[in-house]
Amino acid sequence: MYTAGVDVGAITAKAAIFNDEGLLATALILTGYNRADAGVARMLEEKLGHTISVPEQAQLAGHRRSAHRPGLTMKSGRQIDVQPETPPTRQPIAGSLQSVVRKLQSAACNLQSKGNPQPTIGFLTAYVPEELLHAAGLTPVFVFHTREDTGRARAHLPNSTCWVAGSALDQALSGKLDGLAGLVVAQTCDTMQGLSNIWRRNVAHIPLLHFGMPQRLDGRATRTYLLAELRSLRQRIQALTGGVISDDALWESVALYGNTRALVRRVYAQAAEFAPPDLYALVRAAFQTPKETFNEYVTPLLEQPAIPPDGKSAAPSAHLLLVGSELGDPVLFDVITQAGGCIVGDLLDLGERYFEGDAAAGSKQRSAPAAGDPLEALCDRMLTRVPTPTKHHAQTNRAARLLSLVQKRSADGVIFARQKFCEPHGFDYAVLADALDRAGVPHLLVELEQASQADQLRTRLEAFLEML
Repeated sequence: MYTAGVDVGAITAKAAIFNDEGLLATALILTGYNRADAGVARMLEEKLGHTISVPEQAQLAGHRRSAHRPGLTMKSGRQIDVQPETPPTRQPIAGSLQSVVRKLQSAACNLQSKGNPQPTIGFLTAYVPEELLHAAGLTPVFVFHTREDTGRARAHLPNSTCWVAGSALDQALSGKLDGLAGLVVAQTCDTMQGLSNIWRRNVAHIPLLHFGMPQRLDGRATRTYLLAELRSLRQRIQALTGGVISDDALWESVALYGNTRALVRRVYAQAAEFAPPDLYALVRAAFQTPKETFNEYVTPLLEQPAIPPDGKSAAPSAHLLLVGSELGDPVLFDVITQAGGCIVGDLLDLGERYFEGDAAAGSKQRSAPAAGDPLEALCDRMLTRVPTPTKHHAQTNRAARLLSLVQKRSADGVIFARQKFCEPHGFDYAVLADALDRAGVPHLLVELEQASQADQLRTRLEAFLEML
C-alpha cells in the first residue's frame, strides 16, 4: 500500500491509496479542481506512477462506504472505471416536486396581513397543542426567525438572547406579525419565559397566551398538571375567539393533524431521496401552511414511484443527521447540498420528533369523532414524544434515540446545528457528543447566528465531509 498527496494553493489532492496490484483502494479527494488546473493531476501522476483522467466539472470526492467515487477514472495498464451505480433517487416528474414546493410556499399564511382564509395565530416552541387552536377555527403557524433585524428588539433583550426569541419580538415590534390573532408560547426555557413578559408589555395588540408545559414529563403529578393546563388554554382560546371548542371539533382536528404527521413521517422515511433544501421546504411548510392544503398537495407527491436518476448528478458523499432546535435558516441546507451531503433524519425540536406518534383515538377518520376526552389524547401524546433539551423524562433518553437513528439510517456523521446563546442545546450537546464519541460516530458542531454564515459553514462542512 502507498499514498501520495499534493497541495497547490486552493486546490488539494490527497489520500489516493492503491494496493499492490495498482487498483484503487481509497478514493482520490479533489477539492476545487477544474480543467484550468490540470497541473495538479500531472503532479499526482508523477508521484503515483499512474495516469489520472478527471472530468470537466469541479469535483468534491471523499471516501464513504465504497472506495469508488463518481466522475473519477484512473488507469494503470488497464482502465479502472470508478463510477458507481447511483442508487435510485426521487426525481421530479415534470417538475412536480418543485411545483408542490411553490404551491405550498404560495399557500403559506401571511403573518403581516389579516387576509388569510381563516384567522391565523402564531406559536413558539415545540410544545404548543396546535389541534386546540385549529378546533377553534384558527390556523396555527410557527413564527420562524428571519435574518432581518430592525433593532427594535435590542432595546428590550440582552445581547446574549438567542435570535429565535429576538427575531419574534423584532418582527412583532416592526409590524411583521400584525396579521396574527394572537401568539401562544409554551414554557420551555428562561428566554421564552422572559419573552412572554416583555411581549405582554410591549406588543399588547397581539394577545399572548402562555401554556405551562411541565419540565419533568415522568412525574407522578405531571399528567394531572398538563391536563389542567390544556383545559385552561381551551378556555382562554374560547375567550379570544368568542366561540366554543366542542369535543367533536377537537377530535376532527386531531384526525387532520394525525394525517399531516403521517405524511411528514413518510417524507422523513424517504429523506435521503430529497435534496436537503427540498426536504427543508416540505417540513417547514407543515408549520406555515393550513394542514388541509398541505395534505392535499403532499399526498400525491409521495404516491409517485421513485424515478431512476438521469446520471447527471453525483450521489451524495455522506449521509448526515441534524441535531438542533428548528428549521429557521435555509442556508444550512443549501450548504449541505453544495458540500455533497444529504440528510437522512434529524433530532430537531421542530423536526422528526415533532411529528412522531398520534393521539390515541380519532387520528384515522376525520369524519368519525371519537369517544372520550380529546384533551387526554393530546396530553398523552405530548408526554410520550422524545423530549427536547428543555424537558426531562427518565425513560426517554435523547442520546439513545440519536444513536438509534445513526444505526437505522446508516448515518455517516452528525451535525449539531445550535442556535448561538441557546443554553439548553448547549448542555444537550455535551451529553450527545460524549455518547457519539464513545460509539465512534463523527460529529460537527456549528453555531447559527442571525447574519448569514454561508462561506464559513461551507468550509467547515466540506472539511467534515472529506474527513468522513
